[in-house]
Amino acid sequence: MKYILIILLLFLSCSSNNQIIEVDTIYSLNNIELAGLKIKGDLETEFEEATDSKWGFVKGREVAVIRYETAEIARDLGEIAGKGQTEFIAIVEKNIAHGPKVEKTKCRGLKSNRYGFNNKMNINSDNEIGFGNILILNKLKIFEDEIYSENEEAVCVRREPLYSDFVIHGNLVILAEPLMKDYGQGQMIESSEKTIKFINEIINNLP
Repeated sequence: MKYILIILLLFLSCSSNNQIIEVDTIYSLNNIELAGLKIKGDLETEFEEATDSKWGFVKGREVAVIRYETAEIARDLGEIAGKGQTEFIAIVEKNIAHGPKVEKTKCRGLKSNRYGFNNKMNINSDNEIGFGNILILNKLKIFEDEIYSENEEAVCVRREPLYSDFVIHGNLVILAEPLMKDYGQGQMIESSEKTIKFINEIINNLP
């Protein structure tokens, strides 16, 4: 019984990554920009009855906003949209830890190379790269992108949803990515409470 209770508490803590604020205010894209969002583009996902969906940056972290015609529609359909974009799942295939509807993903749990050489430079030199003991850096640069992409995929522990939490406020669904800290041996993600606090700071800046 004790173990069942522990599992239930863990499930509830992982599921409470959203918040609904009961207001009926209708916000425009201009209102969102005034709150600090520097819009960079549109989300590709088509959200049911959404008027538009934008992504951009606030204070260096990525934020997305899904907008509906009314607050009532946002409350009815926004939670489905928000959960679809923040769905974190247990890894059952490769390193995939996101739901099928998640549009934007990010590798988290990367192993750090802070205290050593970057793996993309750990290649065996031969006579085709340079002459004798002389390394031609420009020639190495030609292969850099390919080497980096292979290494990046190899060290990606979990490919998770980019946005971890969301808040429904008025006719808006606001999603945000969590901050990450690199401790040399790996990465640690901020708590859901801190990410939601950041979203609420954006909401407080709405006109």
